[in-house]
Amino acid sequence: MSNKPSVAIIIVSRNRKDLVTRSVRHFEDDSFPNKDILVVECGTEHANLTDFDTIYYTDNDFKGKCFGHNVGLNYLNMQKTYDYYLFCMNDVFVEEKTDFIQEMIDVMEDNPNLAMLSPTEKEALYPGAIPQNIGLRPVTTSDYLMLFIRGEVVQTHGFLNHTFKYCWGAIHEYSYKLYSDGWFLAYYDFLTYKHLGGTTYGNKATKTIPREQYIANAKQFAANYFVDNYGSDWDERFWQVATREHDIEHNTFAAHRKYWERG
Repeated sequence: MSNKPSVAIIIVSRNRKDLVTRSVRHFEDDSFPNKDILVVECGTEHANLTDFDTIYYTDNDFKGKCFGHNVGLNYLNMQKTYDYYLFCMNDVFVEEKTDFIQEMIDVMEDNPNLAMLSPTEKEALYPGAIPQNIGLRPVTTSDYLMLFIRGEVVQTHGFLNHTFKYCWGAIHEYSYKLYSDGWFLAYYDFLTYKHLGGTTYGNKATKTIPREQYIANAKQFAANYFVDNYGSDWDERFWQVATREHDIEHNTFAAHRKYWERG
């Protein structure tokens, strides 16, 4: 075990004891030995907590999953740093493999400028997320569901901005910062995950706002944030930086800006 890189797995959840149990067991079943699994319970009621290694905080208004992942990261940073971090939702499960952590590490070690990778999703709606049988594909952004990030990157750049309460746009800003610093992001075709979906916003068990309201709030926040903080041409600037050294198929900066501003 001592010769293996260290991996921290941070799972965020809110009032979904069933999914937490399934998620932790999923990662425990992976053959990679040198891993620590932390569950972050974002305002979960005490009756829905599990016996797994957990950090809990009260969160009546639900500050969002970016906030929860940052709480988990800060908690771990007080104890040690890791070679790799896997930031995961509670409803995402890698398909067909029980050695996927080692496979992601191997890809990272073969690509020293790769900051972050995501498995793909067979039925995804997110641009570029469907597997293409190519292997590693540089992208502007990936869906914020299961992100495997190099420890050096986390120690320098942290994680997604916790002020993105509704998450939309947080990975766009993070991508811009990483590409500006000489890193790149990618989808990895040879690992796929199953995303259950619909398990937080609008789900009665989680006591969150309806999904329609969540979408409206997420659009409004992201549309305003980037113009206010990066200027009216932010999407063009982000795209130029990302494609300076990489051929990228989907410009999610422009596509998502259009979607957000549609209101």
